[in-house]
Amino acid sequence: MALGLSSFFYEMAYKCYQPLANDFFKGNNRITTRFLGLVQKHFKEQRFLDFYAEKLEISPKHLSRTMKKETGFSAVEWIERYVILEAKVLLKSTNLNIQQISDELNFPSQSFFGKYFKKKVGMSPKEFRNT
Repeated sequence: MALGLSSFFYEMAYKCYQPLANDFFKGNNRITTRFLGLVQKHFKEQRFLDFYAEKLEISPKHLSRTMKKETGFSAVEWIERYVILEAKVLLKSTNLNIQQISDELNFPSQSFFGKYFKKKVGMSPKEFRNT
């Protein structure tokens, strides 16, 4: 049940995020569209730029440059945004503990997840959950 609710909130968050993504497109770029689709599908398992560049059959440098030019955000920033958005949704809308969320997002440890989250959000997962 918790993951079903998580999926619902993720879908709602994605619907809010998609117009944001569309606002940054300066043109109809196929790489950008395909990349964001891949990130949406794989961000829980894959956070490395090389994975996405390989899927798109382009170099990581070209992917980064294209994303920055088309959206104003680098490819790595887009991946991080999806990861953090999902982490926030899971923290606020489920009873999963932080270790379970870390596992769900395929972090190597709860400690690594906590440091990553704090660096990106400015507070620990526990602090975020309690706000």
